[in-house]
Amino acid sequence: MRFMIAMLAALFMQAAVAAAGKVGVVDMERALFLSEAAKTSIRQFEKDNQGELDKLKGIEAELVKMKEQIEKEGDVMSNDDRRKLANSYEEKSTEFKFYARKLQQLEQTWKRDFFQTQLPDLERHLKAIIDEGGYDVVLQAGAVIYTAPTADLTKQLLDRLNSKK
Repeated sequence: MRFMIAMLAALFMQAAVAAAGKVGVVDMERALFLSEAAKTSIRQFEKDNQGELDKLKGIEAELVKMKEQIEKEGDVMSNDDRRKLANSYEEKSTEFKFYARKLQQLEQTWKRDFFQTQLPDLERHLKAIIDEGGYDVVLQAGAVIYTAPTADLTKQLLDRLNSKK
């Protein structure tokens, strides 16, 4: 059943695209996050969150050290020492996961905010490319199974974002 639905959707899309004329494909998110503005913003994000990054790296180093100690000395340690070290490792691992999750949430918030602030400029540049190229239809790259390299507008969009036309 799913196969038939997929086939019908593909046939419908093919008919719509054929009737549309000139078709382009763009990955707006990729173009934006490869841009110079994104690179600058990423550096600022890292600078603003350096404390959390350092904390995460420190915990990771402690975990590696504990794991090496368990592997090297685990056979000669008493059961009590081995259990204490294993418990410490679990606590550090939990702490690492907490800070990693926190940093991941901060990154997701940054990405969402950055995309929202850059969206008007992104759309303006894309509209100019569409108008200049005479495209009838432009699809989001994630919705396309295959595209010829000439139909991909992502590089053009990235170039415009970096040139600030």
